[in-house]
This record gives sequence, C-alpha cells and structure tokens, in this order.
Amino acid sequence: MSTLLHAIRMVEFTSVVTPPLARLWRAGLDTAPSADEQAWLSDDERARAQRFVFDRDRQRFLAAHCALRALLSRQTGLAPHAIRFSLGPYGKPFLVPAACSFNLSHSADVALMAVAREGELGIDVEMLRPMPDALELARHNYTSAERQELLDTPAAQRDLAFLYGWTRKEACLKAIGSGLSLPAQSVDAGLAPAPRIVPVDLGSTCISVLVQSFLLDQNIVGAVAKVLADPKEIP
Repeated sequence: MSTLLHAIRMVEFTSVVTPPLARLWRAGLDTAPSADEQAWLSDDERARAQRFVFDRDRQRFLAAHCALRALLSRQTGLAPHAIRFSLGPYGKPFLVPAACSFNLSHSADVALMAVAREGELGIDVEMLRPMPDALELARHNYTSAERQELLDTPAAQRDLAFLYGWTRKEACLKAIGSGLSLPAQSVDAGLAPAPRIVPVDLGSTCISVLVQSFLLDQNIVGAVAKVLADPKEIP
C-alpha cells in the first residue's frame, strides 16, 4: 500500500455557500516519494521535475504529483499509474476520460488539491510570510479597487490581506485556464475571504467564477474557485 495514500488527509471545506465549491485535500511534501510511487508519473512529469535546480524543489514537485495521482486514484478507481492527463490550450491538465475535475497547488512543503464531480476548478496556496513588496506587486497585478482595499487595511494585517487577494486571483485564473492570456488586473476577486462571484470578461463571452478563501494552521493561505455554469444556482 502506498505511503502517500495514508499521507493525504482531507481538509473539510467550511463553505457558507451551497453547494460547496469542491472537496479539498492536503498533503505534506517533506518526504520524498518512493521509487514505486515515482514510477506512477508520466515521462512529462519526470522531465519537468528534472528542470528544478535544487533537490528540495524537485522532491516537492515529485511528492505533489504523486499525491495527486494517489488522490485521483481514490476518486476514479483507476490505479495511480493508469491516470491519464491531457492539456488545455494554455496547459491546464484535465483527466482523460473526464471522470472528475481537479486542480493542484503547492507552496513550500504543503500541497492542496481540489476535486469536484464537474466544473472547472482552480486552487492556490501560499505560506503566510512578510511581504515587503506587497504594495508594488499590487500596483502591477491588482485592480484599482483591490489596491485601495489593500491600502485601507491596517499595516499589521496587510501581508495576510495581500495573500488573500493573490491566492483568490490565482485560483480564478487557474479555474478559467487562460494562462497568461488574461491579465491579472482583469480579475477583481477582492481581498476579503468571503465567497464572491467574480465576472470575467473573455472578450467573446463573460463568465462567472465563484471564489472563496480559507486559512489553515494560521499560516497557510488558500483560495478555491469554480467556474459557474449558472450563477443563479448559488444563493
């Protein structure tokens, strides 16, 4: 039995919206996956791992992707090595065949994974840390409303507020799967952790993304987002 199957522990997502966006799982990345677990990975995944300069980063990448395969094995009933991915036009992976939707994010030694039966998902995670360049990063990536929200936040809470905003925006962009084709400033996800429906103009159409934030262990900031087929389904 894979050690990773035991290492993944479910994080209950305490959403105030119905239905919940997704179910979330958390995996630690501080232990290297075994040779048998690494054998689950595709040639592409192993090639991407080899591009990392530092062994620690390579190990965490391998552990995150092995954990994802272990989780998707649970969801689909397929063996981890039998999980097959294809890529969207901007590189977002999806299952073939499409048994469920998912997304993965990792920061330092923590990976978070979101899974839902259907609907495009995005998840992002960051470790809470000092952000001395928060205002400068916000100037280039946040909307004017988000920048003002950050400026109005007391200095002692600004690092957390910035990372709430950053992860919310990243989760929305990952859910949309638009890659770098959509400027970060075109997504106004806000900095407050509460659920929010974010309209996103894609030029030919406008879609709605529901995003919500969470804080784990007081130092892990995350957000999960889902593209809504019909915004009216959310009260």
